[in-house]
Amino acid sequence: MKIQFNEAQLSRPQQESLIKVLDVLQAENEIELVVWPVDFPLKLRVMLDGDIEMLLGWDAEKKSYAGLTTPERLEQDIKDLASETIPESEKDTVDLPGPEPEPEPEPSPELVKSEIGQRVEALAQALVNLTKPLNTYQRGEVWIQFCIIYVKGVME
Repeated sequence: MKIQFNEAQLSRPQQESLIKVLDVLQAENEIELVVWPVDFPLKLRVMLDGDIEMLLGWDAEKKSYAGLTTPERLEQDIKDLASETIPESEKDTVDLPGPEPEPEPEPSPELVKSEIGQRVEALAQALVNLTKPLNTYQRGEVWIQFCIIYVKGVME
């Protein structure tokens, strides 16, 4: 197995679970497995036989890694990590005229401080946790990419 990150950065339960899962996968595959971090240590990508990729996710309740998606969904899941996706229920499926949307009321200052403020704080903390295993240069690249996505979203 080729693991493309420092296993010492994983907690003991994460290390044990990852080794168990990878041993099972290796037994079912002929080529050597290659493991990359996607959202370290919560999501890891594994290359299987036939250029098939699998996404492993950490389940904190079960204290184990498990397969998250089918190979067809892997690329979409990786893109979803970089930007927020629109739920299927909110996507336009037909270009038919519909009822006029009601204007959104202005949020109260308390709402901005509580709900939006908490979300911003959680997002910032997630970005910090995501970049902890990276060096200073890589952290800068992640921050730049985040800012580009944010500015594009605000300008739409």
